[in-house]
Amino acid sequence: MGWIRKKFLDWLEIVPVDSGRGVSVLTDADFEKEVFRNRVWYRGNVAELAGFYGGSDDLVGNRSFWAEGGRNTRIRKIHSGLPAMMVDVLSDLVVSDFLGIKVVANECGGEFDGQRVWDEICYESGFKRVMSRAVREVLALGDGAFRVSFDNSVSKFPLVDFFGGDRVRFVYERDRVSEVVFVHKSEDRVLEEIYYKDGIRYRLLDLQGREVLGEMPEDVWHGLGVVLAVPVVFDENPRFCGRGRSVFDGKIGAFDALDEVISQWVDALRDGRVQKYIPVGMLPRNPMNGQVQGLSSFDSRFIQTEMDLAEGADNSIKVVQPGIDTGAFEASYAGFLNLALQGVLAPATLGIDLKRGDNATAQREREKATLYTRGKIIEGLRDSLCRLVRSCLLVHQVLVGDDAREVSVTAEFGEYAAPDFGAQVEVVGKGVSAGVISVETAVERLYGDSWSKGDKEAEVARLKASL
Repeated sequence: MGWIRKKFLDWLEIVPVDSGRGVSVLTDADFEKEVFRNRVWYRGNVAELAGFYGGSDDLVGNRSFWAEGGRNTRIRKIHSGLPAMMVDVLSDLVVSDFLGIKVVANECGGEFDGQRVWDEICYESGFKRVMSRAVREVLALGDGAFRVSFDNSVSKFPLVDFFGGDRVRFVYERDRVSEVVFVHKSEDRVLEEIYYKDGIRYRLLDLQGREVLGEMPEDVWHGLGVVLAVPVVFDENPRFCGRGRSVFDGKIGAFDALDEVISQWVDALRDGRVQKYIPVGMLPRNPMNGQVQGLSSFDSRFIQTEMDLAEGADNSIKVVQPGIDTGAFEASYAGFLNLALQGVLAPATLGIDLKRGDNATAQREREKATLYTRGKIIEGLRDSLCRLVRSCLLVHQVLVGDDAREVSVTAEFGEYAAPDFGAQVEVVGKGVSAGVISVETAVERLYGDSWSKGDKEAEVARLKASL
């Protein structure tokens, strides 16, 4: 009877819920296109935004504000600059609080002065500038990688540079990066520089991805067992496995809507200028020939009307100014601005809507989103910096013909939005008086890295003697 039931269901076109049919979902972008889109938003050029969205399709029929109109649009399109501002402010918050790298040789480290070598590498590579660019690129594009190289004609120390996510690829093995591919593009060729554990390989391709020249290995680093390229990722990308996530992800629609609100607001202000209705007999004329004098079309716009010759007519100049609902524009602007910053930055960090009456505690509460984002950036950057320093010191030891020595590396950052010194003294002093904080902890908390170890020990001895 089973086959009869199946035939009957097929005839009625009844399909069970668990039929096993798959679901196909179309996506509108690959990682390269997403990175290019993020870079366009970071650059903030209106021509590039209009050009990018004019030739893209999101597969659901949504038309971006930047895709509407093209050259024939009458509205003045304005970009808020918010994406670049978000990235630059976050980068400045992290880089400005970077206290430096501390290198300490382990017991088996001998007389190797790792701190001096690293300081020389920083000077030769301009490391503070490289790190600042790295943080900006990773925040905007999603990821990137530091590259350790050597050029005897430039410096006797290893050189450090950074490649953004649009110029680098990662190869994973057992969920770990086994190869980092740096891409160098020219007008007609693509050179791939492949860093792996046993050295570096090179591959030359044409623009269609066809191999022009086979792989050329470079064995100068053979046997190190370390990839001399350090990926930098602050957050994992949920769409593309193994790649990083930009702070713009999920915010593109809000950026576009914010630009639309600003542009409409400016367009309403332009259309809402004062209009003067002037009868033809009262127009300003040239006393020599009686012709109407030309006026500026922007500063003194007027509309000419005919003279009313009826009895009792009022032939006077009428001034009319349309009403502009600024409240609605302000509410829309604030709403989309908060939507764009939500979960990434507090508006107070950008100097927006910061109430003057707030005390320091209230301001810190408003900036919890900034603190969370900054903490995530520092956590990812600290790990990458420590690995980078170890790689640089390892390369230097190989170049000078020295044995590899183990070192301990620490990347130190200051505290953001910390209480002022007076408030710290009050809190720490109460803790010492109550016996819940030791004198050593109190001194470390108050002075941190601003005092040397000897100065802090002397201060501890003085305080204990006075108790």
